[in-house]
Amino acid sequence: MKNSQTLFLFGAAVLFFWLIDGFNWYLSWESRLIKVVLVSSLIGIAYWLKNSKSSRLKKGALVITLLLATGVVYAEPYISHALGGHHHHFHYHYCSK
Repeated sequence: MKNSQTLFLFGAAVLFFWLIDGFNWYLSWESRLIKVVLVSSLIGIAYWLKNSKSSRLKKGALVITLLLATGVVYAEPYISHALGGHHHHFHYHYCSK
C-alpha cells in the first residue's frame, strides 16, 4: 500500500508539472528550473504533512496541498517573469488583458 501512495504522489507531480507547462520545448532553462523547484517544494510539503504526527495536519494535508498548488498555478507566470525575465504564452495571456 505504501508503494501506491508514492506512485500516486509521483503521478500527481508529473500531472501538475504538465499543467504548469513544464514540458514545453520552448522554455528557457531558468523557467524550467523554477517550475521544477515549485513542484518539488509542493511534493515536499505534501509528504511532510502526510507523515506528520498531528492528526489535524494529516487530515488536512490534501486540502492544504491543493490550495498551495492553486496558488502556484496562478502565481507561476509572474514568478517566472520576475526571476527570469522571460515571457511565455501563459504570461502573454495575462499581459494582454
